[in-house]
Amino acid sequence: MSKIIELKDVTAGYGNEMVLKDVNLCINANDFVGLIGPNGGGKTTLVKIMVGILKPVKGKVILHRENGNRNHQIIGYLPQINRFDVNFPISVTDVVLSGLVSEKGSFAGFKRPDKQKARELLDRMGVGDFYKRPIGELSGGQMQRVFLCRALITSPKLLILDEPNTFVDNRFEADLYETLKELNGRMAIMIVSHDVGTISYYVKTIACVNKYLHYHPSNIITEQQLAAYGCPIQIITHGDIPHTVLKKHNH
Repeated sequence: MSKIIELKDVTAGYGNEMVLKDVNLCINANDFVGLIGPNGGGKTTLVKIMVGILKPVKGKVILHRENGNRNHQIIGYLPQINRFDVNFPISVTDVVLSGLVSEKGSFAGFKRPDKQKARELLDRMGVGDFYKRPIGELSGGQMQRVFLCRALITSPKLLILDEPNTFVDNRFEADLYETLKELNGRMAIMIVSHDVGTISYYVKTIACVNKYLHYHPSNIITEQQLAAYGCPIQIITHGDIPHTVLKKHNH
């Protein structure tokens, strides 16, 4: 199975504070990884390392590019949209096309096929009618769809989503996971989430991050494993009716 990205003995942090220590992780083609862990455990730092926003203090990150084109973005990234300035004067279409800037060099480099692809992605996500609107006029769920199009515009080999259900509406949340399931047929996916139960239905493997990374080669993780790794997350199971299983009381 072809590798997309490898992290080898990565230690990272901010200033003198090390948030990640000795992390080893390999993402292969068509992997679907759920990334979980407590607040402050290093999930966001790990994502920043993978997308190149932050450099490790120790260790190395290896990106495997099949065509050798260093400008092609092999990782698509959907950040938490609550960090985006909704008052920034940019249209929905230009938000999607901005995902190509690192390859094209500027907005002036966009060609007709690029714009056509942006429209097709927007149509596919159900927001094609808004392609001329300012992004700030959209609802949270609609924005999430637009930013997913932005992450997909480069046809990445790996799609990383950081807490994608933060701003989505209920309808799109169900559509999103079905879309990701379909996309996984042609790209690897990593999804950062606190909702273990929901993602465990879709992901193939789970990585728990709490300074160190513990990788589980399946989508099943027990309460005992979470406790052992210091991940204070409720186990949420799903059946015909989704429900939460709480820790047993002693009285």
